[in-house]
Amino acid sequence: MSSFFVFILATMISIPFLAWYGVYIVTVKWTKQKGKAVRLAADTSTLLFILSVHFLILAIWGKSMFWFLILIVLAIAIVFTILHYRSHEEVEFLKLMKGIWRFTFFLFCSAYVVLFIYGMISYLLSAFLA
Repeated sequence: MSSFFVFILATMISIPFLAWYGVYIVTVKWTKQKGKAVRLAADTSTLLFILSVHFLILAIWGKSMFWFLILIVLAIAIVFTILHYRSHEEVEFLKLMKGIWRFTFFLFCSAYVVLFIYGMISYLLSAFLA
């Protein structure tokens, strides 16, 4: 039974769009609100995209850059906090965290797609040109 959960977790980390889509479908069926479903799916799958980008970097270049990914998230948090403070004069913590988390989702989702395409092209070129 534990190997089944490991398989599910490995699949969700390898293909985080499946987890995103699963949460989206369940939320749409439950609430009938597509906008809310997209936001909830993004919020719940952000960590999976971060881990996926880490493992793609590890597979492509053979080096762990997890510390760099954490620094990127911290830099995003710092920039968003400064911008939020300058525009609102007071930091609304929950609104700020939502913005940071959703921008992180967008950034790492984009990075996942770019790294996936780069990895596939790199692998195919090395297989056919070697």
